[in-house]
Amino acid sequence: MPAHHRRSRWGLAIVAAFAVAACSDTTGPQAHLSDAQGLSTDLQAVNGVLQSSTFQSFSALSFASGSPVGAPTRAGGLLRAAPIVPPRSVAAPYLNGGTQLQALQRMATTFKSGISASVVPPALLGKTFTWDVTTHAYVENAAYTPAAPSDRMRIILYALDPNTHDIDESPLTPVGYVDLIEESTTSPAVDKLHVIVTGGSPAAPGTEYLNYTVSAQVTGDPITAFTASASGSVTDGTNTLTFSATYAVTHVDTDNPDVAVDVTWELSNPAIHVELHETLTLSDADHLTLTITEFSIKRGTETVSMHGTITSVLSTSAFSINLVIEVNGVPWVRFTGTDAGIAIRHADGSQLSAEEGQAFLGLFTLWGSSDFAMLSLFGPPGSLMGA
Repeated sequence: MPAHHRRSRWGLAIVAAFAVAACSDTTGPQAHLSDAQGLSTDLQAVNGVLQSSTFQSFSALSFASGSPVGAPTRAGGLLRAAPIVPPRSVAAPYLNGGTQLQALQRMATTFKSGISASVVPPALLGKTFTWDVTTHAYVENAAYTPAAPSDRMRIILYALDPNTHDIDESPLTPVGYVDLIEESTTSPAVDKLHVIVTGGSPAAPGTEYLNYTVSAQVTGDPITAFTASASGSVTDGTNTLTFSATYAVTHVDTDNPDVAVDVTWELSNPAIHVELHETLTLSDADHLTLTITEFSIKRGTETVSMHGTITSVLSTSAFSINLVIEVNGVPWVRFTGTDAGIAIRHADGSQLSAEEGQAFLGLFTLWGSSDFAMLSLFGPPGSLMGA
């Protein structure tokens, strides 16, 4: 089935799931949000940071032509097919679910089997890369001034086309730059990269939108496991998230590596704590299970959390969803079904109100944004650490 037909069918299925109340199918307790509209507002504040235009331009480096930190072709293509974008409909958070899960899994295959004295190849240190409108690709620009310091590689960022998410050449508009600063050590053996994304230009720096470090260690020769950790902050110029994250891969020496993702996001004003703990496992190269152990947002005395599984057949994009959203540990919403049809309803089977539906959409969208923020944060370092 063509992708656009499949999208339409899935979209209609979710709309129908909201529109039609189901009969009660449980005798268990039923939770309710204390402030659905307030939750939606807070979710938007956190999500807005991860979906800011500068963060999007940084994310595009993983698939832009000629990018010195581009992911391998297959992973880069998947990332391009599943960018972090604001939801346009109720269906938007998982229309590309299979593609998104593949993108996460493929990132597991991009890392090499040894620690060196430099994550950034020495030949690239002190170099600046800019976009060439003739070749439609990033190229080294030896004439760019001011030159990058000798301890880093610098890449100029550009505004993206809102429809294609490619670099927009009409006109080409610089929006900032990223410095990838070498901080690796050999004793202990740790690959370490410091990433700083700044608005403006190197000659006239603006807001510092992203500042974090990534450290990585490998096990085995040839490699059998990989663990990376990142910590730092990201801002949209108004709100700032501090974060701490790990990305662990096992069975790297097979065609079906397993992935574990753990990240916490903290917003100071209002005080919001977000956690994500999930694993991706493949029984074979075509069957993927995403287990969300916890995706939660804590605001005041209320914690809204989601857990469950999403399974996907990668070759056909067939999927199955079985998720439960709880309020302070009591079931609130169940999200279940397959690509043939899904249901979103209260735990007692009753219909969500319009405000609750928006809060659910915001929660699910933030989960997707958090996942792909992880890809954006670990993507450039991962490609430099990759074979």
